[in-house]
Amino acid sequence: MKMSLELFLYFCIICNIGAPFALDFLLKTRFEHYGKVEDICASIDDLRESNNQQIDALSQLSNTTFFKIFRVNLNAECPIWAKQSICTSKSRCESCVCDEAEVPVKWRDEYKLKNISSPVVIDREFVREWKDNGKKLDQFYVEEDENKEGVYVNLKLNAESYTGYQGQSIWGHIYRENIFKGALEDLSLEERTLNRMISGLHTSISIHVSWFFRNNQASEKRPNFKLFFEKVGNYPSRIENLYFLYSILLRAFNRASHVIQNYDYETGDLKSDIATNEIINRLIQLRNPECQNPFREDELFNDVTKDSVKQQFMTYVQNISRIMNCEECQICKVNGKLQIYGIGTALKILFPQKGKDNITDIDIKRNELIAFVNTFIKISQSIKFCLLYTSDAADDLLCVDLGGRRIIKKKK
Repeated sequence: MKMSLELFLYFCIICNIGAPFALDFLLKTRFEHYGKVEDICASIDDLRESNNQQIDALSQLSNTTFFKIFRVNLNAECPIWAKQSICTSKSRCESCVCDEAEVPVKWRDEYKLKNISSPVVIDREFVREWKDNGKKLDQFYVEEDENKEGVYVNLKLNAESYTGYQGQSIWGHIYRENIFKGALEDLSLEERTLNRMISGLHTSISIHVSWFFRNNQASEKRPNFKLFFEKVGNYPSRIENLYFLYSILLRAFNRASHVIQNYDYETGDLKSDIATNEIINRLIQLRNPECQNPFREDELFNDVTKDSVKQQFMTYVQNISRIMNCEECQICKVNGKLQIYGIGTALKILFPQKGKDNITDIDIKRNELIAFVNTFIKISQSIKFCLLYTSDAADDLLCVDLGGRRIIKKKK
């Protein structure tokens, strides 16, 4: 019976046969990620370098008034079920809605002034008719549901973290009904892109949940290594898909840089508004020339034979945005809706409506830009957290949980 290399290394560690060398080799090969990312023209090293250059500025941007206030409809109809698993700690699941004083004056009344009809109630039997309702989509976008039913939330007070909410049924429905079926190698580039994009989002959410973890006894949030490796660290493909999604968002940011740089960021908070413009200009200047076009959107949907795939792709994105309404944890709902809205905006930038090939012709709404930039920030942070998890495991961590077995790495 042949013994795998990993099993052999475990044997060496347990039996103390060259244990230090075996442990170092095992940790480095298992937890350090590098090399080319499939389906894009950038390596993990290129993307990591780009992220290292921009992450501090992105984190600062998330603290500005413009980018921390997001409008979201928390009462939109769930199209799947009436009730599902609830959060184990209601106090951690409840979202914090902005006081009126927190919302920029010019934003407060604009939805009251618009003649907006009530949101459409979706039939709970949508699963059969949702996917093919006869309506042909002509562009990528996520339906704007932050109308007069929406509320403003401070994203800094509704940060993505562990709440105790069990969202497996949400993800189960997404993976069963709203991705392309088949082995990855048998799918087209377009189909792989959708599947890997959703996997990257799921990976990022899992990383945030494990990084900002707090159990029922603890008062402070701290990284949970065991949870990270259970959900992400032991699955290299999930980490690669995280970088894949990052490449899409980075490419969209680069493509829309002129629009982003010249956007109106006025909120009435002069100090914050000045900071926002300064950070945006710095981000534009910090772009890594090696990563200007990490994702080649021109290779997707480039002939009429792919129209049906494009329609299905767009429909899946729409469906997933509605599924996020089924989150019973409000903080999870805020962050889930924010990020799928942000991804929808990135796709809208990369695959514009016919006749709007010039980026300046694309109408990017304020809430779309807030969602897109915050999604970019979250994915960027996930890459950083992932690197900290894996580098600690490979180099510094005294205890690492590998597949249920705790291995002690002694200090030199």
